[in-house]
Amino acid sequence: MKTKNGFSVVELLVVIAVLAVIVTMTARVGESVTANSRITGLVNNFLADYSSAKLLASTENRYVAITFSGDGTSYTLQKQTDITHFNDWTLVKTVTPFTDRPFFTPGEVSDFAVNSTGAVRLLQSDGTPDMTTALGTISQNFYIRKGRGSASDPVAYRRTIQIFPYGGLKVEKL
Repeated sequence: MKTKNGFSVVELLVVIAVLAVIVTMTARVGESVTANSRITGLVNNFLADYSSAKLLASTENRYVAITFSGDGTSYTLQKQTDITHFNDWTLVKTVTPFTDRPFFTPGEVSDFAVNSTGAVRLLQSDGTPDMTTALGTISQNFYIRKGRGSASDPVAYRRTIQIFPYGGLKVEKL
């Protein structure tokens, strides 16, 4: 059976099916590109915050700490209130990259502080920089999980940031 335009109903159904497949594939690629650019933007924001911490430490001649929340949703920048004591920190800002999901796994990131010379030290449990351990590279893992972002959902995009002893950075896409 032919339509007025000369096409059969079967030909029209085949064209509609092909268009549906193309639209579905385009939507999936679009989601992938969006999520990838989102993690890149969030990691770039963290790198900017790290650079701000280094600059603040340098200009005020004191330690600036970056600490990560226990639930994986936020991190804070704090500066040393009194340069003679490490037990008193002043909040500079708190950053919550996602409103609906974690940004990191608490066991995969470490609290650290940077001093006025750019040297990076891990923070001990009492909030003081670890001066006894030799300076080393700190690796921080950030990610986006599929679905709702719960711990059981697979990781879709991961970035590892290596912070070198004197402030250098390296970002790896895994």
